[in-house]
Amino acid sequence: MTEVRNDPLIGKIYRTNDQKQISFDELLKDLLGKNVIYLGENHDNADHHQHQLRIINDFIKQGKKPQIGFEFFSVDQTAELILFVKQFDSPHRARAPEKAEANLRKALGWQEKTDEYWKFYFRIVEVAAKNKLSVFGADLPKGIIRRISRQGIEQLTPIERQFLKSTELSDTDYQQLMQQKFKDAHCGFAHQKMMDRMYQTWKERNDSMAHSIVSMHKQAPDQPIIVILGKGHTEHNMGVFERVQFRDAAIKQANIGFTEISIKPSPLANYFKTVEVGESTFQPSHEILWFSQRTSYEDPCERFKEMFRKLKKK
Repeated sequence: MTEVRNDPLIGKIYRTNDQKQISFDELLKDLLGKNVIYLGENHDNADHHQHQLRIINDFIKQGKKPQIGFEFFSVDQTAELILFVKQFDSPHRARAPEKAEANLRKALGWQEKTDEYWKFYFRIVEVAAKNKLSVFGADLPKGIIRRISRQGIEQLTPIERQFLKSTELSDTDYQQLMQQKFKDAHCGFAHQKMMDRMYQTWKERNDSMAHSIVSMHKQAPDQPIIVILGKGHTEHNMGVFERVQFRDAAIKQANIGFTEISIKPSPLANYFKTVEVGESTFQPSHEILWFSQRTSYEDPCERFKEMFRKLKKK
């Protein structure tokens, strides 16, 4: 973190349905009664990952054996995660933890990715191994994601389509909402064809994660599932949340969004706003907001704006 701001919201937890602040113990008590708990993160925020570990460890202290699902790992990588966890049943293999970590990183194709990100997720996998928890990758294979985003879903071969787990849910207002978010994330520089493919990819990824979650729930309905994912995938109780509900309405879900404070100080009420799009009113971003420091207070679009200002002057 390059700078910090002493915002009074940092570290506080709020329910959005009644805008009431709650304690961690109150939160944990509620989570223990759920089947699926989403711990929505900013991928690069260390505080968010620390909160995830705290919740997982407290579940274990309460005698629970949560299954841990990851957006950052794909369904086809599940076997490698399980092999890593299971190998520590052998005392001989447990004596070489550094080699085991290196082998897992290689098997998952993480050699070229940042050490910081790896440490965030590997710490959770280590907890799973130590406590003999079930683990799984929930997302589509990376190659399928690239194929859809670059060439469109209609270009997939029958073999590639076997990985898709579409619910065929369609919501034009949600599509409009998400495409505006995609455009904002690209600082306004996104053409319609690009956004259409991004939304195709988004839908299929959310469907894959929902299918993975429901499948694991059916296998062990008495074991809660904790899902580690980017918080956008469950914003407004849509995305993965909506698709799990569609597949099995009996599953009790909890939707936590670890929320960085805004770049400029904002009143609390701003974080609880609903969103109007077309004929739809979307709920506040998450059922639970757990506020944190930002990793950066720089507007990521400022450098693009400056670049275009300079080009116009030439």
